[in-house]
Amino acid sequence: MKILFCNKYFFLNGGVEKYMYDVMNFLSGRGHTTIPFSVRYAGTWPSPYEKYFLPPPGDPRQALWANIRLSPSNILRFLDRSTYSFEARIKLSRLLKAVGGADIAYILNIYNYMSPSIIHTLRHRRIPVVMQIGDYNLLCPSYSFLRDSRPCTLCLKGRYYHGIQHRCVKNNLAASAVRVAAMYLQRLIGIYDLVDAFVVPCEFMRTKLIEGGFSDKQLYLLPYPVEPRQRKRRSDGDRDGEGRRKGEKRSERIHVLQYPIESSTPQDPSWHKKDYIVYFGRLSYEKGVDTLIRAFQKLNPPIDLYLIGRSYDGEEERLKGLIEPHVKDRIHFLGFQSGQTLMQWIAEALFSVVPSRWYDNAPISTYESFMNGTPVLASRIGGIPEQVEEGVTGFLFEPDSCDDLAEKIGLMLSDRERLIRMGILGKAFVKEKLNIKDQMDGLMSLFETVVANYKGR
Repeated sequence: MKILFCNKYFFLNGGVEKYMYDVMNFLSGRGHTTIPFSVRYAGTWPSPYEKYFLPPPGDPRQALWANIRLSPSNILRFLDRSTYSFEARIKLSRLLKAVGGADIAYILNIYNYMSPSIIHTLRHRRIPVVMQIGDYNLLCPSYSFLRDSRPCTLCLKGRYYHGIQHRCVKNNLAASAVRVAAMYLQRLIGIYDLVDAFVVPCEFMRTKLIEGGFSDKQLYLLPYPVEPRQRKRRSDGDRDGEGRRKGEKRSERIHVLQYPIESSTPQDPSWHKKDYIVYFGRLSYEKGVDTLIRAFQKLNPPIDLYLIGRSYDGEEERLKGLIEPHVKDRIHFLGFQSGQTLMQWIAEALFSVVPSRWYDNAPISTYESFMNGTPVLASRIGGIPEQVEEGVTGFLFEPDSCDDLAEKIGLMLSDRERLIRMGILGKAFVKEKLNIKDQMDGLMSLFETVVANYKGR
């Protein structure tokens, strides 16, 4: 099968790109043809199709909104991509002509940098469309259902004007107005009604989509995949002078699907846990890392806290400003990490923390922790309680509660043997239930069903 993958980044920016990369590699290994369509940045992965990619809205070296210079031309291009881009349609048409079309398109994250207008091009060429939903962009102007530090669903039923009233996009009236106008326009022309199937990562998100107007006739559940990878333990010689290291069927159009997860596998008896806990993921306000820092310094345990991830909108500097003197030598920011380096940080941690304050759908970090034998302490919000079995693979705490999080950190640290048991159970769970082969079988079954139904019209 010839499969077109559409995503605004074709480099490792986050979980969506890792998922896309792993799925493309796996399906290519099975003999399928995978074709990317994306935006061309300086760090874009090499591809024979790169010349057909869209130019970025701003500087090719700057992919993040906060770093883009908003010149008049860049603003106009953002307006075009955020609403309805004919440029995107033309670029995709040229790619499809060059490759002789596609059997199906798999759309991931195209918001603001690519444009949903490409769905019209795909329908014009009679290419069925499956769309993966990783956040709440179709329902919420700010994508996160978060306002004033608390969950907010004022726009859930299509009343997007609340996004202007509360300046939900970057706390900026103009940006909020453009985003809301785009949402109303896209609903008016019914662009997303042309999607044949939606893929979502958890039951919580499925429920929110239904509440937002999606029919439950659109729903499927598929198992969650992981992909364990062997590696060797790195020696302490890699440390610097400070000691730091460099499902069930529910209906017909929306599918609950999770991501292939990379993991480490211990190779020798010297593999062991070390005296630290870890957060890994993007450093952005909705992720609740500030709650973790406050809880850590409130409890003041005799261990270290490592924070791993790329900072957005100056979040790292804000977080550093919260750190009190008595813990400043035990809270470490490591920046963006990936691959085997990241996996070792996860594997050697006593446990990882997922302190989200937004309706986090199903963070990949939870399953990456389990696959590396590391239990998880996570907030009880969104799809996270579907991932963590309380007292078995980890514990849950009330979101945004510094006191509850501090108490649960103390609870987990009070029994090291229980942590080991939890890690073993978490790893056994993902190995048994989240098999990438079965997941890709399910995804291909979905593609084949969508293609067959489309041809039967």
